[in-house]
This record gives sequence, C-alpha cells and structure tokens, in this order.
Amino acid sequence: MGKSVRTAKSALAARARQLLATEAGAPDPRQRQYAVLVLVAVVAGTAVGWLFDLQTPALLAGLTAVLALVATGGQSLRSDLRRFVWFTPALVLVMTVGPLLANIPVLAGLVVALVVFGSGMLPALGEHYRIGGQTFAAATLVSTTTGIGSDQPVWMLLAASASGAAFALLLRVIIGLSDPGRATRVAVARTLLEPGPGVVESAAAAWRADGSSTWLGEVLAGAARFRAARETLLAQAQQSDRIEADRLQRIVAEADQVAAELARAVRSRACTGLPYAARRDPSEAVLARGGRQDLPEAVRGINQGLDRIRATVVRRVETPLPPQAPGARRERLIGAVRAHLSFRSSLFRHSIRCTLAVAFGMVIVLLLRDPSASSLLLALYVVLQPAARDSMTGALERTGGAVLGVTALAILITLLPGAFLLVPLVIGGMLLSMPRLRSEYQTLLGCLIVITVVDQAMRLDRPLVNVGISFAANTAVGAAIALIVGYVAYLVLPSSILPDVRGAVRSTVWSVSELLRSVRAAGQGVDLPAALQAANVLALRRTQDLLGMPALLDGTGEETDDDRATRDAAVALDALRQDVATLAFRPEAEQAVAVPALRAVDDLLGGKATAKIPDVPESSAPATELLASSLLENALHARQAIDRTFGYDNPWKSYTISFVRPERLHIR
Repeated sequence: MGKSVRTAKSALAARARQLLATEAGAPDPRQRQYAVLVLVAVVAGTAVGWLFDLQTPALLAGLTAVLALVATGGQSLRSDLRRFVWFTPALVLVMTVGPLLANIPVLAGLVVALVVFGSGMLPALGEHYRIGGQTFAAATLVSTTTGIGSDQPVWMLLAASASGAAFALLLRVIIGLSDPGRATRVAVARTLLEPGPGVVESAAAAWRADGSSTWLGEVLAGAARFRAARETLLAQAQQSDRIEADRLQRIVAEADQVAAELARAVRSRACTGLPYAARRDPSEAVLARGGRQDLPEAVRGINQGLDRIRATVVRRVETPLPPQAPGARRERLIGAVRAHLSFRSSLFRHSIRCTLAVAFGMVIVLLLRDPSASSLLLALYVVLQPAARDSMTGALERTGGAVLGVTALAILITLLPGAFLLVPLVIGGMLLSMPRLRSEYQTLLGCLIVITVVDQAMRLDRPLVNVGISFAANTAVGAAIALIVGYVAYLVLPSSILPDVRGAVRSTVWSVSELLRSVRAAGQGVDLPAALQAANVLALRRTQDLLGMPALLDGTGEETDDDRATRDAAVALDALRQDVATLAFRPEAEQAVAVPALRAVDDLLGGKATAKIPDVPESSAPATELLASSLLENALHARQAIDRTFGYDNPWKSYTISFVRPERLHIR
C-alpha cells in the first residue's frame, strides 16, 4: 500500500514538473507564475466566499474565468486578445442573464436550443470557432439550467461574471506579455517535427492570426517545401527495391534530425547562429557510406526547404506580409452557410439531433422542478458529444460513464467531510489544464457536472443519500433522452447507420478535384466565379461528412486499420481542401504560380503514380509557396490513405478511380 502511494506521489510530482517546464525540459518562469496566480486566486476566492457568504458569486466568477480562457486561448497574445474582445462580452451576458431565465422557462428553452444548434454548426468555420461555440454552449447550459446564481440580484451576477472575465484577461496578459508570439513560433516549429496532414494548415492559421510576419512566413514556406519533398521521397521509397528504399529512408531520417535542430532555433525568441547539426546536408552522411551516388530530385527539394529556413531564422524580419484578397473571410462564411444549411450535411443533421435532445431535456427539467435535475442536460450533452457529428459510437459507454461518475460523486459527497472544497479544487485544476479542456470537450463537461452536483448537493436540505440517488437518476434520464433522440433521428433524418466508406471517399475526392480544377482554371485566366463558389461549397460539405465517417464505423471504441485509413484520408482531403480554398482567395498572379502544383495534385488524386516536386519558383510570395508545397504534401498523404481505404495491396500503382458524380454541382 505504501509503495503504491509513493508511486502515485512520484507520478503526480512528475506531472507537475512537466506542466511547469518548457518543451526542452527547463523550468518555465511564465508557467510557474501562472500556477502561483491561479493557486492564490483560488484560495483567496474560497476564503472570501466563505467569510462573507459569497460562495455563489465566487463560483460564477471562477466558472467565467475558466470558460473565457478555454474559448479564447491557444494562440499568440495578439490573436487571443482579439478573440477575447468579441467572445467575453457574450459570455458575461449569458452568465448574468442565464440564472434570471429560470423564471421564464419558455424563453430559457428557446435560448438554450438556439445556442446548441448554433454551436453545433460552428465547426464548419474552423477549430477555434468549434472550441468557442462548444464553450459558449456549455456556459449557456450551466447558467440557464442548473440554478446556480438564481438567488442572486442582477448586479451581483454581473459583478461576479465581469470580475471572472477580468481575472482571465489578467492571467492571459501576464503569461503572454513577456513573449507575445511564443505560441506562433511553437506552432511554426511543429511543422518541422510532426509529419502528417493538417500540421501546416494549423501553423499557417496561427501565423495569419498573429499578423503574418515575414520571417515566420518564410520559415513556413521552407518547411512546407521540406515536408512535400520528404513525403515525395518516402513515396519513391515505397516504389523502389529494398536497397534503394533503405537509402532513401536513411536520407529522410538524417533530414529529420536537421529539421529538429532548426525547430529549436525557430522556437527560440532570438537566434544569433546555428549549430553544425542544423547546417549539415542530410544526404552527405548517406552518400559517404557508399552505394549509388545519384540522388532523386526530391533530395534537392529537401535541401531547398532547409536552406530557406536557415537563411531566415537568424535574420528575422517582423514586417507583415500582404493580407488575403478583400472579402475572403466573407466568402468563406457564405460558403460554409450554403454548404451546411442542408439536410444533406452531416453537421446540420447532428446539430438538429442535439437541439431536439436538449429541447426534450428542458421539458423534463421544467416538469421535475427539482434542483437535482441540474445534471440532466449536461449529462445529455456529454452523451451526444457534439463534436462527433453523425456519431452514436461510444454513446452507451459515455452513458454508463456519466451515470457511474455522478453516482460515485454522490457517494463521495455523502462520506467526505468538507465536500464543498471539491468545487475550488476542480476550478483550480481546470485553470491549470487549459490545453486538455480545449482538446477534450467531455473533460470540460465532466468538470462542470462535478461542480454543479457538489454545489447543488450542499445546498439541498435533504439527506445526502437521497440527494445522491436523485442526481444519479436524473443523470440516467438525461443520458436515456440522448440515446433515444439520437436513435430516432437516425431513422427520420436522411443519414445512414451503415455508411458507404468507399463511396464517401470517391465523392469527396471528386468534389476536391472539382474545386482544384476550378482554381487552376482561375489561375490560367478563366473567370468562373459561380462554378468556383459552387465547387467550394460542395467540397466543404463532402470533406466535413467524411471527417464524421470514422465515428460511424465501429462501436467498440477500438480503431481498426480500416477506420484509421478512413480517418487519415478524411484529414488529408480536408487539409487539401483548405489549401485550395485559401489559394482561391489569393491574387490572380499567385494562383498562376501555383498552377503546376494544382496539376500535380490532380494527377495524384486521379490515380497516377508519379510523385514529384512541382516547379514553383522559390522567389514567389511565401504564402503562395506555402500553399503550393502543402498542396502536394496533403495530396501524397491522401493518396496513401486512399490506397489503404480501397484495399490496394500494391501502393502507388497507377489506376483510375471511377468517379460517379454524387450530386449536381448546383447547390440548392
């Protein structure tokens, strides 16, 4: 027993050191400062709430701070503050008005339904919109349906939520003021360390949100060329004999070591010079070992990308690059709305399911009129898991987990003296675990359920055993509603419980190819605005549907090789669509520069086995070269995933995918 306790303490201490350290393992003063501020604030808030009978306002302030940091953090200080400006007023408003709606049940139900539906649609606009929408939905459910703060005057609710938002702003400024662009540099450096689709797109989004500085754009362009050449070399290795494949793979391994050294330089705040390990030629060590001395063209592409990074990382030019074409954001928004306001969109269907389930849950809560029903809607939302789109996979597991978790929590509250201290402990843990809360929505909802159950249980004037049984029963009711509505919606809405994976992949490849050809025609001087917009809408819908496909394939929770291939194809094709759609809103001269890359990608998606670096001039704009190289990389990833999805034993063989036009290009 003693040994297991010591092991647990050691693991906890190691986890704490990891949270307070930099990526290199050294102590991070910013993280330590942040942790100290969080601990002091939690202790002070708990003491003030207890001494002056302000437990509820202190709880509302803590929840507002947590939700504000979850929704607005994750990038550079500049972009986070920009999101903070437009998100936080809405959060403060819902945390203030939500408790007052308990006396107007019809209006409360309408507000909750609208927010749930809107947040379910926001993933179409991007990752940060998804996180913001889900966080706002969680805030609406907590403030409107749990009864927390319903006994407080309006001015107290407003003061509590505003003070929580102000504390969140203080924390974000303190942690980022000494190095505002650190998150952007880390995101850009990640492109040199993590293979796979979507990495460049995520880094490019962070770079654009931070002002598009020239030197980071040049690094991204070099990294994209390096990654495209690297994937090309790996593809050529798969098509070669064993000896040649081993030689090419060793060159890639050497290049990865050089890239890792350059990533350290990119992450650093300043760089006065590069070590030898970052300046060496990856192919020299392999050639020195003998064998064939001729090198594929892709090796030159690797060196070109690394050389561009080396030339940029020391001499850092912070001036911003020219922005996208005017109206690009508006066109993307219009395209997303047209793509997903349709029953043919899996995102729309799942939003409808969530809204119907929450509406039924609201009716049950209003009929029960019992504070212990506060966990019903949150449990319902955990089971539906809004990010899963068309998925009912794992719903039974989440149902069991929610019910058992609340039951265990009720027992803990019954047996543990001073159970009210669980609330500040959970809020403190949430403030110290922001990255996990952003990436795992169930964890955020689970923490909110814990806070709600503990707070309401301590306020109810009933035996704690009865309270625990009530909470467990209401949680089970919420989970059952989610399961029933989800299953009935499958039968009513135009979706399929048995998905056609290969058909979905074919239709997605066809739609992305259609968008690609439209952009290529625009780069060659053809004016096709209506066709380009329609192709963008269709590609957005098809890729979003394919992203939700893996969740439909297996109910065991264990990912099979087929599931993994489908998921990889979906991520790669969606990243490819993002690149092509971004290129569509660049100036015409830049589109023309990227035409060779578009042609190469079209050949790869069509089944041709040729993998080569497109002829894109190095002197072109960084944003264009970044897109052109990223196009090729994502096409290579997609091609390999498509091969696995269709079960081809011999990868990279030439074939022709039989594209059956899945729907007319005219979008209704």
